[in-house]
Amino acid sequence: MKGFLSLGSNLGDRSAHLIQALDALTARGIRIIRSSSVYETRPVEVPDAQQNYYNMAVFVETDLSAHDLLRLCNEVEDKLGRKRPYVHSPRSIDIDILLLEGVTISSDSLTVPHPLLETRAFVVFPLAEIAPDIVLPSGRPILTVKKALRDDEVVKTWVLDHG
Repeated sequence: MKGFLSLGSNLGDRSAHLIQALDALTARGIRIIRSSSVYETRPVEVPDAQQNYYNMAVFVETDLSAHDLLRLCNEVEDKLGRKRPYVHSPRSIDIDILLLEGVTISSDSLTVPHPLLETRAFVVFPLAEIAPDIVLPSGRPILTVKKALRDDEVVKTWVLDHG
């Protein structure tokens, strides 16, 4: 199964956390087909002052089921020190499943496609970079969605040196 993940970090060595998460995913059999640049973005929807996020999207292929992929993402987050003291708290790493080819799920633990996918520049901009021709579940092309979003969340972008 192919799909897209979003990764973000705003605690500690943010670049290292992204690299460690990518390495942990690939070590567990996730094949990374394409990676976006890193987008440094201002925090949104947060109740307190937080450091900027480093965000990226990856196009992956896996033999795991959607729920097993979620469990793996959560394990990687835990391994990299992710704490969940409150909603939108700072995090060493956050890994979200955005889209999975041919999969629609709405359960207590997992919703695919991600319900907020089209509303967040920090997700849409990196996703549009690696999949500019994708049509989102709403029927809208991602570039149309990107144009409708404000880009003032994005501070800068660069390519992650990940070998």
